[in-house]
Amino acid sequence: MNELKSNIKWAVLFLCVIGLSVAVLLLHTNSAQSAKTAKIVQNGAVIKAVSLENVTEPYEFTVTNENGGENTICVKKGKIAVIHANCPDKICVNCGFIENDAFPIVCLPNKLSVYIENTSGDVDAVSGGDRQ
Repeated sequence: MNELKSNIKWAVLFLCVIGLSVAVLLLHTNSAQSAKTAKIVQNGAVIKAVSLENVTEPYEFTVTNENGGENTICVKKGKIAVIHANCPDKICVNCGFIENDAFPIVCLPNKLSVYIENTSGDVDAVSGGDRQ
């Protein structure tokens, strides 16, 4: 009987540790999502940085390169997208909104890329390394 009580105590302790671990992981994930900055890069230089956590109203702006290439970017709370481009393939537009640092938006004809930088100090979701 004492062995059964001991096993139950260990099982309860194990479940408490698992529950606490899940709670900490969820809290950490939610806080990391709020520390996102989108970087818009053209010809290898950052031309604009947007804090996605501070967006109160959606807005759009257009980026034009020296050859007349245009990309219209839409920013919403927590996400960003290229919604119009005058490039021939429109791959950048078809990417839709991105919300994390897993995949950037790239427009090769217009030499533009948009990516989300995780400024919370967490590792990159794809490579496991820091993006900086």
